[in-house]
Amino acid sequence: MSAEVQLSEAPPPPNYPALAISGLFHPLLLPTYIFLILAGVNPYLFGTSDLGEPRAMSNLILIFLDTFVIPVIAVLIMVRLNMINSVMMHEKSERIGPLLLVMVLYFWIFYNFSQSNQTPTIFTSFLLGVVIALVTSFVVNLLDKISLHAVGMGGLVAVSVIMLALFGPNGINVGEVTVGLPLLVLVSVLLAGVVGTARLSLGAHSLLQVIAGYLIGFVAQFVALKFYF
Repeated sequence: MSAEVQLSEAPPPPNYPALAISGLFHPLLLPTYIFLILAGVNPYLFGTSDLGEPRAMSNLILIFLDTFVIPVIAVLIMVRLNMINSVMMHEKSERIGPLLLVMVLYFWIFYNFSQSNQTPTIFTSFLLGVVIALVTSFVVNLLDKISLHAVGMGGLVAVSVIMLALFGPNGINVGEVTVGLPLLVLVSVLLAGVVGTARLSLGAHSLLQVIAGYLIGFVAQFVALKFYF
């Protein structure tokens, strides 16, 4: 009687490009990107004439620490305490605690910036849009897993469209090159598509979850805008 030998298939190699895209456009990085874009379009809103000035750089560092570094450390602590299995949070149930934590942190950030006379109204509106998107995502996540990457990119597209409407075709000065806001809108839409495709290729979400994320992030910014304009 011959023994049957079952050979298990090797797991597919990691999709490094998709992982890199997911990391580069992590939703917690979007407030930093929004600040960079807004300060690039009109640095005078933040009391500076150039993004390279010390005051602008201190604002950038503060926003990066508040909206990315602190939440990431908090989530890593939750992993260390076995409150969640991993930072990837594959299951929707694992996202409840981190989403609650990030919601509280971002609301605190929004409140503090909104109370400062040095914060431009449009940036406060963008932060409120992020908070609204987080709250909506939390509620939706109770029913079904949603792509938070898509939520962030939908918000970025909305921010680009809003800035085009407010500032016209003015552009962002990148060295000696000026990137017009219409081009910025186009680039943000393309990037949103690239990020969504990366999440799908990783098997992290279904197409419906990605589309729902886009809609939540996009609409949340316009809802927030109604509170200020």
